Amino acid sequence: MNGPAVVDDYAIPQTAVLEPEASTPAPERRVVRKVRGRRGPEFYKPFHYILLLYLFFYCSRIPEMVPALHFGIMLQPLLLIGMIMTKSTKWIFRSEIGRAMAAFTGWVLLCVPFAVWRGGAFDQFTLALQALALLFFMAAFVRTIEDVYRVIFTIALAESAVGILSLVIGGGREGSNRLGLGSGNDTLSDANFLALFLLIGLPLIVFSASRKKGFMKMALILAIFPLLISMAKTGSRSGLLALGIATVFFLVFASAQERMAIIAGGIIFFVCAAVLLPPEIQQRFTTYFNASSGISQEAADSAATRKYLLERSLVLTMEHPLLGVGPGMFMEGEARKSMQEGHRGIWHYTHNSYTELSSECGIIGLGIYAFAMWRSYRGLSRIRDRYPVAMVRRAGLFVQIAVLIAAIGAFFLSIAYGGIVYAIMGLSMSFQMAAGREWQGIREARAQMAETAAA
Repeated sequence: MNGPAVVDDYAIPQTAVLEPEASTPAPERRVVRKVRGRRGPEFYKPFHYILLLYLFFYCSRIPEMVPALHFGIMLQPLLLIGMIMTKSTKWIFRSEIGRAMAAFTGWVLLCVPFAVWRGGAFDQFTLALQALALLFFMAAFVRTIEDVYRVIFTIALAESAVGILSLVIGGGREGSNRLGLGSGNDTLSDANFLALFLLIGLPLIVFSASRKKGFMKMALILAIFPLLISMAKTGSRSGLLALGIATVFFLVFASAQERMAIIAGGIIFFVCAAVLLPPEIQQRFTTYFNASSGISQEAADSAATRKYLLERSLVLTMEHPLLGVGPGMFMEGEARKSMQEGHRGIWHYTHNSYTELSSECGIIGLGIYAFAMWRSYRGLSRIRDRYPVAMVRRAGLFVQIAVLIAAIGAFFLSIAYGGIVYAIMGLSMSFQMAAGREWQGIREARAQMAETAAA
């Protein structure tokens, strides 16, 4: 087995004894408290809270609407200094996810000289490098289960803010009747991006509400409603699909009471949507390739375009299987190929992160990224099923749902080089590392107690 800091197996036994947290025996609770109380000097803590602030702005995308504030430029140097001061620059390499994403970023750089447009490809690499820095920061400054809880809460707050701002401020792409946040090139002005951000925040809000008490608990519960309303008003069919799959996944592990609540809430949600949503949004949800009216023609055209882009990205993958056409260069590569074929290019992104990578960075680039995504998902299963503390198992379930939603969203959006998916990968990575360290401490504390009792 790997050492306790390596998250391939978390040092968690295959048959860990699980106890409900409320009924865990007193000696076992003392073991957990002993482990959590012997962490020693926590010099990284100030940087942990700077990271939380950075994460809030990163996940809410608020700086895009107030670009003059430059939150990222102000906070990134502080976090880099913190990594040097706390000697944690290499911590990311203790995780398979971290190693994979570092290798992926290196592969993106390797693809740049072979791109159809090197300047644009290098710009895309710099974005991927900035996103990788987020994973470095999370590996360095999210070290304990309590740190993980704070990260979950921060992302939940960020997406709650997005849901509320979407209804209060609104926005969207020009000429669209679908809800967005901001305008122009703002990330969340695209309705599909907005839907994905909101959906990823939903399980994290629910988990955070289950841990909080009083006013904050009520505030988080109330934040779910504007989030769901905003998601419905985006008219995102990929969002609806991700919500459905995530709901089924949760029902598999939920208690009977939770299942009844989810089913009842789902019925109420769909009835309200059928009554309150504009007809064009309702028809968009039910239209894929065939339009039954003028209102749904846009939805049908969009689906047909996505199908065409999928085909073109697969063609470019087969023609450039090793290094692709260059990071971020699908549009340029597709346009050049179309010109050779005697017609104009479509000048759109692939709308699929996986074929985006295969066509732009080759099959190897796709394979590295897919491995990191898989480990982000699969690595949480052991925490969800075997960790000896009930609240940690519950956190594992809800974070795993967020990873699942991100992986599904990647099938319909071009988000491979940064954004919310990197934040969720970083959350999963740091969660697995923290769980491995704490579980190793629990085992050592148990052994000490056994030796003391024997003596």
